[in-house]
Formats: sequence, structure tokens, C-alpha cells
Amino acid sequence: MATMQAAVFKGNGILKVETVEIPKITEPNQVLLKVEAASICGSDIHALHVPPGQVITEGVVMGHEFFGTIVQVGEKAGQYQPGDCVVVHPSLPCGECWECKHGMENLCVQPRHYGQTCDGGFAEYVVVETSQIYELPKDINPDIAAQTEPLACIMYSLGMVQPAPTDHVLLYGAGPIGLTFIKVLKIFGVKNLAVVAKGAARIEQARQCGADFVIDMQDGSPAERIREAWGCLADVVVDAVGTGQILSEAMTMLNSKGRLLLFGLNHNARGEVPPAVITQKELQVVGSLGKAFPPAISLLQDERLRLDELVTHRVALQEINHAIELLKNKKACRVIVYPNR
Repeated sequence: MATMQAAVFKGNGILKVETVEIPKITEPNQVLLKVEAASICGSDIHALHVPPGQVITEGVVMGHEFFGTIVQVGEKAGQYQPGDCVVVHPSLPCGECWECKHGMENLCVQPRHYGQTCDGGFAEYVVVETSQIYELPKDINPDIAAQTEPLACIMYSLGMVQPAPTDHVLLYGAGPIGLTFIKVLKIFGVKNLAVVAKGAARIEQARQCGADFVIDMQDGSPAERIREAWGCLADVVVDAVGTGQILSEAMTMLNSKGRLLLFGLNHNARGEVPPAVITQKELQVVGSLGKAFPPAISLLQDERLRLDELVTHRVALQEINHAIELLKNKKACRVIVYPNR
């Protein structure tokens, strides 16, 4: 029996690196990937909370932000061949629920999900369906390629609120996702971008990534700061944190006809919403759960984006729990796991 190392969710907040069997192709439309690199997501941290803030199945190999090289293909793998470099869309719609049958596969109520309900990329090898992979350049920087999935989430979400260059945008959060939002919004040409961040390190990172000004979350409501700087409130507010408390404040940060994008996801979060504000100002509140991979891949190697600048730590699989602790304690930004090193 051929074996490999994998980080397995054991329940109750425990992630354990152990020796498991290398997975086998069982369906003709599957491929076996050698995982080149995987990124640790904030939702992985939520999943390891007790109680978990993300749905995750005990016994599953975690990791849903990853890419790899095909080493074996099923009989019906189409154009894919061994040696191809591919990134993986982790959510597999069921095809049977109401959402799937009405063209909303990203909102499938019973999806399989690599790294959450079926084995993912915190392993040396993984089997995936060809319907879930997109080809990447073979010479791509692995630090960048491992961040394709979160970039795809951001590209989809911004398509929903469509910020214009002249819009005033207020972003909550300057973790890895928030910093990526800053970089993308600046490439989109947004000229007025304010960021609410917590901690000196993240405030400085937000500035370096291109925020026009940064507000310390501990200084209270940012309304006075943005009015002073802009003479108005925000046309778009992005909540990239998802803790719940931001929701009610974000409503008061919007100009009339403003758009609120709820991006951060934590099932344990709760927030109070003043419905009268939505009605009186005709606000749009938008949730986002989709992924736009082709636009993300197109943008991935744009010299202005430089997602490799966000990477603070590169670790072997055996070091993954240490890396997770660094992220929990905000001592790391983007962490890339290299399972085969």
C-alpha cells in the first residue's frame, strides 16, 4: 500500500498530520494530483474553533485552496494529461437541489466540498473531478497559484456590487482576504478606498497594499474619519471579516443607494440589522458565495497584483499546526503549505 502524509480533521478542533493511503481514482472523470502548494484559509481557522464556525466532516483531509500537477488521469479526463498544472474549484454541486436546477450551483444546499466534506489539499496527493479544475501555466509562482481560489471568491463578489473608479469604498478587514481586496480594488481603479483594520501590523500592511487611508478598528466608528476625508459616506462597504458586530455599523456607513457586500463567513457570528435604515436609504445588502475562476486566473499574474507579497510564511505539512497558531494570533498573514517538500 502506497502511503502519504495528510492533515486530517479529528473533530473538536484537532488537526493531525498522519500517514494515510494515497487516494485512488475511482471514477473515469477523476484525476490524481500531486499537491504543489496549498494556502491556509480563514475558514480553516473557523473550522478548528470549538464549536466550529464552518461545517467540516470528521476524518476529512482539510485544505480547499490548492493547486497541483496531474500525475494520473481517468479514462474520461478529456483534454487533461499527466504533467498539466491545475487549480481546483473546491465546491462540487449536487446537481439535484432546487438551486442547482435553477442555475445557482454555487448556492447548492448539499454540495461536496474538498477539504470540508471530502478530502482536500493538505496532503501530498488528492483525487479531484475534472469538472472542478482549471489549467494554470506550468511555470507559475507557487505562492501565487495557491491563492487562486480566494482571488476567485473576491472576483465573483466584486462582480455583484461592481465598484466604479469614482465610488467611495470602505473595507472592513486587513487580513489576507482584506489585503487582496485592496490590491484588486486598486487595479479596478477605485480612487477612494478606506480600510478599517486592527493592530499596527495590519494597519501598516493595508497602507502598503494601497489603501488611501486606514482607520484603527479600536478607535470606534469610522464615520467621522470618512466624512472628514470624503465629505460623504461610502457608496460601497465590504465586510471581509464576518464577525457579525460589523453588520449594524456598516449600515450606518453607507450613502443612500449604497451597497453592502457581506463576504466574511462564520456560522457562529450574529449581528443586529436596523431594517428602517435599509428602507429609508434604499440600500442593497449582498451576500457572496460564488467563485469566478477564469477572471481570477486572468488577473493572477498581473504585475500590479503581486499576491506573493502577502506571503509571510512557507511551511512543510508537518508544521501546519504551528502555522495555524501563528494565524490565530495574527503573527502571520498568508501562509502557504508545501506538502511535498
